[in-house]
Amino acid sequence: MWPFRKREDRSLTLDQLLAEDQPNTTAGTTVTTDTAQRLSAVWACIRLLTDVVSTMPCHAYTTGSRDPVDPAPIMLRSPAACVPFHDWIAQVLRSLLLTGNAWGIITTRIGPGLRPSQIELIAPHRVAVNVAGDGTITYRLDGREVDRDDLWHLRAYPTPGALLGLSPIAFAAETIGVGLAAQAYGAQYFRDSSTPAGYLTGDQLITQEQADVLLARWEARHEGRRATAVLGKGLEFRQIMVPPEESQFLDTARLTVQQVCRIYGVPPELVAADAGNSMTYSNLSERTLGLLKFSVDPWLVRLETGLTDLVPRGQYVKWNRGSLLRTDLKTRYESYEIGLRAGFLTVDEVRELEDREPLPAAQARPQLGAVA
Repeated sequence: MWPFRKREDRSLTLDQLLAEDQPNTTAGTTVTTDTAQRLSAVWACIRLLTDVVSTMPCHAYTTGSRDPVDPAPIMLRSPAACVPFHDWIAQVLRSLLLTGNAWGIITTRIGPGLRPSQIELIAPHRVAVNVAGDGTITYRLDGREVDRDDLWHLRAYPTPGALLGLSPIAFAAETIGVGLAAQAYGAQYFRDSSTPAGYLTGDQLITQEQADVLLARWEARHEGRRATAVLGKGLEFRQIMVPPEESQFLDTARLTVQQVCRIYGVPPELVAADAGNSMTYSNLSERTLGLLKFSVDPWLVRLETGLTDLVPRGQYVKWNRGSLLRTDLKTRYESYEIGLRAGFLTVDEVRELEDREPLPAAQARPQLGAVA
């Protein structure tokens, strides 16, 4: 019982939340999970995070063992019908990055405890969670009540007492709305031209009828092509130029990109948003390390926690973070040599890091620096 609840607490979908007050944003744009992805900055940040995470090696381990489970649990091979693991993870992460929640229907269970072995992912907006005044929780899929045990749920950005995670798109709606408005303005500017291309001027007074005739002749002669202008005596054409910096269009677009990158914790230069910041191999390596530590790793931890609940008891799921930090060949070999001499790496461990099979026992050599 939750006595402090005085009314039904509805957990609405993102689109429902944004539709309660119109317009959605002060900029007059409609921001939903669909329209938000039409802003290139949002698409680029989500693409970067999903591509990086979904292509990193992921293994299951038995507690106390350093060797991956072979064969891997089915949830790490084919978590849904005809869907490979990397695509499934990309869908989960995209749902989390857009709505803060990922949902799936458990279709198959196996083993002791009947752990899920197949989960068909569903769009988050199809699920509604209702909390009644007495604390009763009801889950609905497309308006139809479903058993909670049939649903798989992973959330991001949790808050105390909330069943659902916070949606980055909903909380950044104003920022994204400004970006969409600037994008629409730019498109209309180039399509319709926000200002006249120029004007005809002369040193003689003309009537409105003469002005209309001159304008009609000019447009008929020059519209749609760069034809040579032929002007009468005393008549001159002056072109109007509006510098982009004066309209602040470029500055607004650039600021929006930086704000979206800040929301997702993505360095702007990694989504080609900061062309003025040159990247050498050295600072690229530093940026990659920063991306892993501050942007990717929190998502890996969330996914590892959620997937560990889906593999057999006594196993846990872990991503190979080292795959994102592979350096050039010379640097890697120098690092391996240090590890071998210090004794915290073996030749077989080095070969495993390089995706090579262990040496046969007859060819095994002692570690560098080892005492014979």
